[in-house]
Order: sequence, then structure tokens, then C-alpha cells
Amino acid sequence: MEFTALFLAATITMLVAWRGSRSLTLALSAVLLIACVATYLHHATDTLKLSF
Repeated sequence: MEFTALFLAATITMLVAWRGSRSLTLALSAVLLIACVATYLHHATDTLKLSF
């Protein structure tokens, strides 16, 4: 679900970049980057339950 939200946020950021102001686009891009890094770190630190 969070990946869908990230994709939607990226789409909105691209639409704002196309039609909106530069400062709003930069702010949305920064928020999107922070959200992507947070999502990555959340999933990268999960322990894998492997049994061989």
C-alpha cells in the first residue's frame, strides 16, 4: 500500500512540475525523497525468516 502512495505522490509531483511553481515542485520532491528513503529503510531493516 505504501508503494502505491509513493507512486501517486510521484505522479502528483510530476504534474505540479509540469504546471505549477518551481518552489512547490522542489518542496514536493524533497518530501517524496524523504518518504522513499524512509520506506526503503523500513523494509531494508526487516529480518528475513529463512530456514534451510
